[in-house]
Amino acid sequence: MRLHAADIDVAVAVCYVAFVFSGVYKSAWYLEWSPIDLTVLLGATTVALSALLVAAGRLELTPPAVVIPSLFGLFAGYAVLSGLWSPSTEYYFSKSIRLVGVTGLALGAGSVVVATSYRRLRYAGFATAGVGFVTAVEMLVQYQQVGGELSPFGTNYLITGRAIGLGLLLAVGYLVLSREDRTLSVVALSSAIVMSYALLVSGARGPTVAVAGSIGLFVLAGIVLGTLPNGRLALAGYGVAGLVSLVGFATVARQLRGIQRLLTLVDGPGRSLGLRFGYWTNTFDALHPGMLLFGEGLGAWPVLIDPGYDTRYYPHNIVLEVLFELGLVGLVLLCALFGYALLNVARDWIDHGGATHVVLGILFVYMLVNVMVTGDLNDNRFLFAIVGVMAYAVGSRRITSLRPASAP
Repeated sequence: MRLHAADIDVAVAVCYVAFVFSGVYKSAWYLEWSPIDLTVLLGATTVALSALLVAAGRLELTPPAVVIPSLFGLFAGYAVLSGLWSPSTEYYFSKSIRLVGVTGLALGAGSVVVATSYRRLRYAGFATAGVGFVTAVEMLVQYQQVGGELSPFGTNYLITGRAIGLGLLLAVGYLVLSREDRTLSVVALSSAIVMSYALLVSGARGPTVAVAGSIGLFVLAGIVLGTLPNGRLALAGYGVAGLVSLVGFATVARQLRGIQRLLTLVDGPGRSLGLRFGYWTNTFDALHPGMLLFGEGLGAWPVLIDPGYDTRYYPHNIVLEVLFELGLVGLVLLCALFGYALLNVARDWIDHGGATHVVLGILFVYMLVNVMVTGDLNDNRFLFAIVGVMAYAVGSRRITSLRPASAP
């Protein structure tokens, strides 16, 4: 059976999203039968499907699709090189492999494969919203069965909370900035309600706060762009709705675990946030002029800070992690990557408009807030996948079509 162009686009976009989010669901008991790690399997399948696009002559490079992976390559290459002076061996090795092979593939395929086609980008958006919705349903099923601290798909509630947040923001973005299709609007609204409730019962404070702020940015964008009513009466209505929501969360909805964990911050940071404050303080205390330029080396943080030996651990803040392990050089390279991606989206939006650029920018902000309080470089491949997809540019000229030389 001959595959049509649309079939290949759907397959590669869905497989790419399944690869990026494999850490969300691969620990589920009903997937234990797989003899191959799902991240590896889905990554290899994404590469194979991308090769199929090349064979069909349907993969065209743009300048952003080349520059963004190149900037990441400089950052990752320096990180691997820092192993020459890193006190870590075991964590350094695993972190290097995952940074290049997993995080690098998430960003690279996002730039080269997904971002160079609006159709593939659209399918990837639908697939991401679908992952968020399915994860929300799993979260709610666990909540009904066991309550307390939840482990959807047998994994951490924070990583599943971030996935739900991404799905929720895509649904909200469509409702605020588009609403072109009535059926799709109903689906987006219904799924947004489910994902919102799942996020509130999850207890994932970081994703919840990041989502709330990002929704605020969507509302602001809708008001400024005119996709939402922006008269005085409407503005007053938004203010009243926000106030009522805050009162409701602090009273009626306070039995939800997410709200309870947020309200406990009134009495102090608590154990979880207190540990993070400790990590951050210890990192600042360990900085000194001799290591500030080049860093202590990839994987050095747990060896030199906490717990004091070579195991996978990190300061739960991407800026402090990079500054400590890779120094100012690594931080500049990372900022150059993020800065170029943001500049590309902003410049293309100014020239051509469109809701896609706004959505990508707000998703980046959402994940950037998350990575300031949790995860290491590789745990946060959602962020790097978004940075890769930010290579999307309506007005960017095509450099070349990736087609085999023998093709007509």
